[in-house]
Order: sequence, then structure tokens, then C-alpha cells
Amino acid sequence: MYVRVAVDTDAASYLDAYSYQVPEELADRVKLGAAVLVPFGTSQVIGYVVGFEDTPAVERIRAILAVIDSPITLGDDLIELAAWMSRRYVCGLSRCAHSALPGVIQCKVKGVVELLDASVSPDSSVVTALVEAGGSLPLESVRAISSSTMAQVRKLEKSGALVRHYVLVPPEGKELLVPAVELAISHEAVESEIHSLSRSPKRVAVLRYVLEHGTGPTSKICAETGVTASVVAGLVTKGILRRTKLNVRRGVAHTLVASTAHYELTPAQQGALDAVVEGIDTRAYGTTLLHGVTASGKTEVYLRAIEHATALGQRSLVLLPEISLTAQVLNIFRTRFGDRVAVLHSGLSAGERFDEWTRSQNGEVDIVLGARSAIFAPVDNLGLVIVDEEHEPSYKQDSDPRYHGRDVALQRARQSGALAVLGSATPAIESYYLAKAGKYRLVALKERIANRPLPKVEITDLRDEFQKGKATIFTERLTDGIKDRLGRGHQVILFQNRRAYATFLLCRECGYTATCPNCSVSLKLHAAEKMTRCHHCDYEHPAPSVCPTCGGMKIGKFGIGTERIEEEVRSVFPEARVLRMDRDTTTHKGSHGAILDAFRHREADILVGTQMIAKGLDFPGVTLVGVISADTSLNVPDFRAGERTFQLLSQVAGRAGRGTDPGEVVVQTFNPDHYAVVAAAAHDYESFYEQEIEIRRELSYPPFSAIVNVVAADSDENQCRKRLNELADRVTQRRVLGGAPIDVRGPVPASVAKLRGEYRWHVIFQSPDRGSLMRALRSALDALPSVRRKVVVDVDPSTML
Repeated sequence: MYVRVAVDTDAASYLDAYSYQVPEELADRVKLGAAVLVPFGTSQVIGYVVGFEDTPAVERIRAILAVIDSPITLGDDLIELAAWMSRRYVCGLSRCAHSALPGVIQCKVKGVVELLDASVSPDSSVVTALVEAGGSLPLESVRAISSSTMAQVRKLEKSGALVRHYVLVPPEGKELLVPAVELAISHEAVESEIHSLSRSPKRVAVLRYVLEHGTGPTSKICAETGVTASVVAGLVTKGILRRTKLNVRRGVAHTLVASTAHYELTPAQQGALDAVVEGIDTRAYGTTLLHGVTASGKTEVYLRAIEHATALGQRSLVLLPEISLTAQVLNIFRTRFGDRVAVLHSGLSAGERFDEWTRSQNGEVDIVLGARSAIFAPVDNLGLVIVDEEHEPSYKQDSDPRYHGRDVALQRARQSGALAVLGSATPAIESYYLAKAGKYRLVALKERIANRPLPKVEITDLRDEFQKGKATIFTERLTDGIKDRLGRGHQVILFQNRRAYATFLLCRECGYTATCPNCSVSLKLHAAEKMTRCHHCDYEHPAPSVCPTCGGMKIGKFGIGTERIEEEVRSVFPEARVLRMDRDTTTHKGSHGAILDAFRHREADILVGTQMIAKGLDFPGVTLVGVISADTSLNVPDFRAGERTFQLLSQVAGRAGRGTDPGEVVVQTFNPDHYAVVAAAAHDYESFYEQEIEIRRELSYPPFSAIVNVVAADSDENQCRKRLNELADRVTQRRVLGGAPIDVRGPVPASVAKLRGEYRWHVIFQSPDRGSLMRALRSALDALPSVRRKVVVDVDPSTML
């Protein structure tokens, strides 16, 4: 028997599965999706069985070494999904298969190099390192010594100077087993012991607890009965109890909130729910686009749709774009559905992810809720897939496989015969186009709950402020608005989609700019730490007080980040309690939820933040939102700049006026007449869509074409250009052979032309026919394996940077 194995090589391999023979003694244990240990080159690696073969694809074939007793397996549905991803995103099946499983709950293999005879080659750098380390080192440490290390290792192995061996490393996430006790005698015998121990009330209390609850953690028994561990130990010594281990599930922290289950739906909500329920009942794949303005009650429609699916014995998957949003929604879902909800995202500990994954795999939950990667959760009998804020670019993975969570969710729903619901107040242009074309069912929620008005939006022209000599962070209109809200005890959100204090430092005497030595970007000033830092590679350097080039004192701080805004707020409004939420303030576990809970409980008056605070959050006390600069996202070299700006402005504006008091929004901009800004201020998605779709049609941008961005990075800039020229020439040759036209743009330097010490060039392929484009690209890449290994292929890129 032969199998195909998706091999984990810890690299973005473009290859698919490898063929292996199954030894007779392992035949009964090798199942589809099983984790296996296989030889791979001179190493041993973990792989997953993704198929069976009667005849191997190659002549020389090696055998599986062992079947791993792994806590997770790759189910049939995930294997099928990985194969689809491999085709869609031009990425090896192995990489797609392994990305579907959380790394913290996968077994791994660790290579170890052990020195046997140092005298064979005493001058070798490898031997020297091994001697200094006491005779052995992890293989990755040896590999890092120099570029020629592995050649030395192979030579030394042949001479008998050293040996490589491999050890299985258990997953970081695993069962939590705690000391526990259970009855060692019958219930009747225990009752007799209780009678005989009437003068030992502590022992009696322990026995009655175990009789009632069964096996229990020793620590919990002691805490709830008020005894010490010695009392339990005495009962073990007498043979009445015996020690054991108990698997304890780690719960993800959440807070119960007021339930909305008793609320009567508005007619629009009921109509939307009826449409979704109809789709669930058909048990056939379909997509519904729920286009609802902010605060129109989309979440309640989701909840009731899930209740309907659950009543039919179906399970549900719910995707959210941000971890910060997951914390809030988890509270709502746990209030409604209790422990039948599992949550999965990268902010959980390894143990928590293991427990939540296991609960889903064992069918202990009806709903899985989480960020992008939750789409791979093991969910049988899937009936409903919901992608909230479906327009969000954070659903796009930025490493191989570069998948889009929304599109993978649609494919998983298609495989399962489930209904897919895409929800947004500002749908992606591509999604709305498909809905208008009848490919998706379009359902609209045009009004807020309780007929609350959408916030009034006022655009303030920063050009006028500068002409008046008022070059400040807050315009007069925004300053007055904040003072008014603070005086009335209301809350304020200030939005700037840029963190740090300043975006660059400039010497006004010689023109020096602080730039990153590894990336072609300016260093951002983090004033509180007195450091400048690169937001790409994390290089940092103390902030200069004088110009390092000319010694001048006129070092100017330009560009405004959230840290600067927080400082200004504290200066202008000293009485206000201020919180800041960005990547710098949310590095610790639970920090997202802590900041949002504090603001929700009115422990702060003003929340300053990036896009983390722009979507999905519900703060009834907020009646004013200030957008510090609407131009941050407009001035990006990307065809989606207008769409991103409209979405961000609309979403952040939607945080205002969600309670009983009406909301207002002040948008500060140097481009007050831009169609995206004007449409967002008018809460007019249709107007924006009509203008944007005509621009896309004229330039043949998505949804009228498919785009692939191929990036090459190398310390030698010429190599980048050479690889991409080879690829572009191959694609052009295949375009000539037939099929739809393919537009080839580049190679040219990428917008960020140097990143982490490597130069970056890219070439963009664009065609109205996705099939023709992908066939030509795959054929060209297959013909150029050396190029394929050294380029990044980004299908349907969310950004062109």
C-alpha cells in the first residue's frame, strides 16, 4: 500500500504531497488525515496522509517510519479544502494542509547533532561549536553557524565524527492533567465508612463531596470542603480513595452581558432572518449578502439564524476580522448559547487553543467563533457559515498560503452544502457586484434599531485651518465638540489609522531623515520610549535630540500617530480620562478586552485608536467620533484606496449615536471633495459604489479582472529583476498560445522597495479571465522551479505595497 503525504518542512514549499510505502505492521493504523513520521532528504519530518495510491508515482520510494499518536488529525473536509486552496492560491498542498492546523497543537520533530570524535576535524567550525556546547546542539543551531554548515555536517557524518538523530517534540498545546482522586471502594462501602468516621467531620466532608461529584481535582476538593491536602492523603492511605489524573478544560475568559433573546425583531430584521432561515432549510450551498447600516441589528439576525440551525442539528462557523472584536462578540454568544460556543484565535494560549479545538473536534460545541484561521476548525454537519465585516482586509493572510478568509469560508460552505452569510455595512466592491448580478442574495437593513438616526457627519477642511494659521491636531470644530461631550458626561472616540508619535523625523537645516537601515521606510518616533522604530522589521534606535548628520538642533516631528494624539488630548483636556488602543498597547494577552471593557464601563471619557476601534464595537455612551485625518488611507498607491477610505470612515462613524443620544462625527481632511469622503459623510454606499464601480470598469480592476502580484526579494537587486523578467516572459509566451488576454505590468520596484535587508521588485499579472491567467501562471512557474522557490505569489492581493 502507498500513500501521499503532505510533508511539513517548515518552508513555503511549492510542491504537493510525496509518495511513501506503508509497512505491513503500520497498515491498520494509517488512515486518511493521520499524522506520520517520514524520512525526507537526510531529515525526518511530520506529515499528514492526504491520499492513497495503488502504484507510486516514482520508482524509488521510501517507507513511513511511524504513525504519530497526534491529538489532531486532518479531516476529509480539510484535505479537500487544502487542495482547493492549493489550486486557487498557487501554493503547495503541503503548505496549505499544514496551515489548516494550529501550529501549537501539531507534533514536531527536532534534529540533534551529536559529536562522536572531535579529532577527525578539530578546525571545523561545527566541531568547535559542538565542543563548546558540551557535545550536542539542536540542528537549527548548527545550521545557523554559517552558509556552509550543512555541507560540513554531511562530510563529518561520512567520516564518523558526528551523527544526526531526531526526537519527537510533543505539541505545545496539550491536555491539562491535574492531580485528582476517585472512590477506590463501592458506594455502599463508602456510606459505611462515613458512619464509622462520624468523629472525623473533615474526612466525612471529603467523602460526601466525592460521592456527589465523582472524580475531582484534589485542589478543588480541598477548596470547596475547607480541608487540607493531608486529609485527602489520609483517605488514600486507608484505601478509600485512590489517586488519578483528571483532564481539566481551560476556559476562555468572558463576561456575561444582558441577553437580547427576548427582543422583538424589527420588520427589516425579521425579513432578513426569514431569508437566512430559508437558505438554511434548503441544505444547499448559497450566499446571502446582509448589507446593514451600522447598529441595524445584524448580530441579532446572526444569533437567531444560529439558533435555527442548532435546532435542526446543524453547526455554525462565525468569522470576525479582529481579535478585539472577538472578545466582545464572545460575551454575547456565551450569554446566549453558554458553553456550546468554542472560540479560536491567535490571542489564546497554546493550552486554550488545544482545548477549544478538541471541543470542536469532539462535537462538544454547536458554534465555533473566531478570527481568520477559525475557518479551519473541525466542524461536522456544518449548516451555517457567517463572515462578519466581510469587507475587512485583515481576512487576507500575509504569508503562504496567502488565502482570503472570506473566500475560503465560501468554499467550505460550498463543500458542506451550508448557507454562507456575508455581513457588512460597507460590503467589498466585489461582493456587492456579485449581489447586484444575482450571484448572491442581497438582503438590506437600511435603518438602525429603534429608528435611531445615523450620526450627523461634518467634514472640516484642513486647508482652511492651515490658511488661518491654525496648524493643530484638532480643528476648532472638533475641539468644541469634545468640550461639549465631556461637559455632558458623554464619551468620545478619536480615530487615526496610524500608530506611534510621529511618522518621521526631519532635520530642517540639512534635510536628514531618520530611515531604517533594513527597509526603505522612515523610522517612526515612539516618544514615550524615546525610540525610533521600524514598523516592518522592528529595528529601533534612540531618538536623536540633535541631527546626526549636521549637528543641527531643528529636528522636526512630522506626521501624527495615536501616541501624539493621546498626548495632545491629555494636554488640551486635562480633566478627561483617556485610553489608547493600537498595536503598541495591546501586546499582552487580554489587553484588547481590558481596554474595551474599561471604556464600556465608563472608566474613560476618550478612546484614541487605530482601525482596531473602527468596526463592530458597541458603546452606547459615545456620541462624538473624531477622524483626525481621513487622508491617511487616501494617499496609498493602491487601487483600493478610495474603497478603504470609504469603509473606514463609514465604520468608525458608526460607533457614534448607538445609544439613546444622537451621534455626531467630525471628519478632518485635506480632500473634502473626494467622492469617498463625501459619500461616507452622507452614509451613501450606493453613491460610492456607483462611482467606484465605473472607475474599476474603466481600468479593468476587480471585479472585472483577476490580479496576481508576484514579488521577488533578494539581497542582490539584479536577481529580483532577473527572476521576474524570466517569469513575465514565460507568462507572455503562454498568453500568445491562446486564452484571454493577460496584462503584464513590470517588473518594477515594489512600493516598499527594501524590506528586512532585501530588495523587493514585483510584477503584476491581470486578466478578465481568472482561469486563463491561473493556467498561464502555473505553467510558467512549473517551467521555472528555481524562480518559483524564490518568489511570493499573491493571488487577489489586498494591497499592492
